Amino acid sequence: MRLIHFLLCMVFLQSACNVMAAPFKVIFIPKGATHIFWKEIARGAEDTAKNLNIEMVWRGPSLEDGVDAQARIIDFYIQQKYSGIILAPNSPEKLDKTIQEAIRKGIKVVVVDSPLTAQNKLPYVGTNNKEAGALAAAQAAKDFPQVKKILLLRYSPQHSSTSQREQGFLEHIRKLLPQAEIIDNQYTGITVQNAESSLHTILARIPDIELIFTPNESSTEGAVRALKAKNLSGKIRHYGFDFNHKINEAIKDGSLNGVVIQDPYLMGKKAMHTLFELLENKQIPALLETPALLITHKNMNNPEVRSKTDPFLKLYAR
Repeated sequence: MRLIHFLLCMVFLQSACNVMAAPFKVIFIPKGATHIFWKEIARGAEDTAKNLNIEMVWRGPSLEDGVDAQARIIDFYIQQKYSGIILAPNSPEKLDKTIQEAIRKGIKVVVVDSPLTAQNKLPYVGTNNKEAGALAAAQAAKDFPQVKKILLLRYSPQHSSTSQREQGFLEHIRKLLPQAEIIDNQYTGITVQNAESSLHTILARIPDIELIFTPNESSTEGAVRALKAKNLSGKIRHYGFDFNHKINEAIKDGSLNGVVIQDPYLMGKKAMHTLFELLENKQIPALLETPALLITHKNMNNPEVRSKTDPFLKLYAR
C-alpha cells in the first residue's frame, strides 16, 4: 500500500513539474518577410526564446503594407490563447482596436521597431529613429556642404519608424544646410522595384538633384539601382538606411556615401526578453532603445562596424 501511495505521489509530482516546465507560447509579427532586417530580428528573438523556454511562432505579411494581414494574425492567435505578442506594426493607429482586444484577453504585448500613435503604456523596443535620421544629415552636411538641391525620398506614410527617420534628417539638414532646396514630398512605395522606378521618374522631372536620403532597406537598394542605371552613381550623393549585400557593395564601390544601420539582432533579443518579463509580471521600462551606427567607406572595415555587418553578409544569401 505504501508503495502504491509513493508511486502515485511520484506521478503527481512529475505531472506538476511538466506543467511548470510548459513553455510560454508567443507570436512575433514582423512588418514583412522580405528584408534581411526582419530575419536578423527573428534570429535574436529565437535565440532568446530558446534560452527562456519560450515557444515562439514567427508569422507576418509578405510585404510591409499588410495592416489587415497583421490584424488577422493577431485575431487568430488571440483565439489560440497565446500568452504574448511582439508586434512591429504596419500602421501606427490602424491596429489599435485589435491590440486592445488582445490586452483585454490578458495577452501581454510588446511593440518593436515602430511605435504606435497611442502607445498606451505598452513597452517599445527600437531605434531612436529621429536621432538616426539626424546622423545621416550630419554626415551629408559634413561631406558635401555646398549642395544646392536635396531629395528626401520618403518610404510610406503609414510607417512611423521611417517617418521619424525622415523627420530627423529633414530637421537636421535644414539647420546645417539652410541654403539648400529640399524636396520632401516624394514617396517610393514599399519594394526595391517601387523605389527604383520612383527615382527614375523623379530624376527625369528634376535632373539637378545633388544629394538623396533614403530611409530604409528597400528604398536604399532601389535608389542605388536607379542611380547605377542612369550612370549617376557618385555624381548624385546618396545616404541611406539599413543594410544588406547590395548596400554593402554600394558602400565599397563608392556609389553609396553612407548608411545608418540598426542592430536588429539586439532588438529581437530585447523584445523577447521584455515580453518574458511581462509574462513573469515584472516591472519593465516603457522604452528600450537600441543603437544606430553610421557606416561610410572609411569605417566599414573597423572591428566595431564589422561586428554589426558580418551577420548580414555571412548568414544570408545574396
